[in-house]
Amino acid sequence: FNQEEDGLLGSQDFVDNFINKNGHSLEFVHILEMIGYCDKTSGSQLVPPGLPIKITDIGDFITVIANKDSNKFVSPLLNAASTYTPDLPVKALKVFLGIEKFFPHLLRSDHSPFWTSKIPAFMWTDTSEFRNPNYHRVTDTPDTLDYDFLRSVTKLLVAQVIEHVK
Repeated sequence: FNQEEDGLLGSQDFVDNFINKNGHSLEFVHILEMIGYCDKTSGSQLVPPGLPIKITDIGDFITVIANKDSNKFVSPLLNAASTYTPDLPVKALKVFLGIEKFFPHLLRSDHSPFWTSKIPAFMWTDTSEFRNPNYHRVTDTPDTLDYDFLRSVTKLLVAQVIEHVK
């Protein structure tokens, strides 16, 4: 969605004026937020303070963040990962009881308006600035991405969508 950096204006407008006002319904939403940066060196991965997730300091995984309306889809995703992308480390953060309100990092992408409207959504992320030193810098160019990692993430996303509609 456009204007994500301006307060999620694009995704909020989509939810408010397309989904809610027109009576449309969505079964599930996948938001891709920075999915192509991988760094396999020790110390390359940071964690936002207080975030309840255990990860290594090596930034070689994709993270999928779910809330109370989408947590039930985490196990099928992890099953799809073990089947279709066994070499891709996948971390899942299940957020319960509205605790995301206490961790602003969990609400700053386009999945947030969907969560607010109780539409199940995943945010897929390589953890952006907690891994990628080029985040929001002029050095954030295509040559800094890991295309094998990006291909694996994309393969998992496609497998998840296909498995979900079966």
